Amino acid sequence: MTKKGITFIEILIVVFIFLLLLIPITIFIQKYHQQYLLNSTCEKIMEGLNFARESAINERCNFSVVFNERSFKILKDEKIPVWKEIKFSENIRVKEKTEGMDPLIFLPDGTSRQAGYIILIDEITKKEKKIKIHNITGKCLIEK
Repeated sequence: MTKKGITFIEILIVVFIFLLLLIPITIFIQKYHQQYLLNSTCEKIMEGLNFARESAINERCNFSVVFNERSFKILKDEKIPVWKEIKFSENIRVKEKTEGMDPLIFLPDGTSRQAGYIILIDEITKKEKKIKIHNITGKCLIEK
């Protein structure tokens, strides 16, 4: 005589196999999420830098961008805050910045006072992104 149905041990085995398949998927999703946070932080910085440069041109005065380890803010004439302080995504911080980025000053003609770069690092994956600023054009770009 045979029994019909599923035993408790069979259910446990199926659940165990399912969990083993989920482990690589969750690791992949976590790495993708950290990469997304680094990229979105770089985009926030680029947006702020472009805003500061365009504002300097339009308002015919100096705009500066001041970076802290985990945030940045934009100032008009180096003292009047234009935006609230923008915080970086979690686990993202400034690893290195050159003298030209401390602070970065955009002049009324759209140039920056000094060229430089800033390197952001993801503290979990240790991946880095470099944002460069050209002093002659004032243009910013993310280096891969």
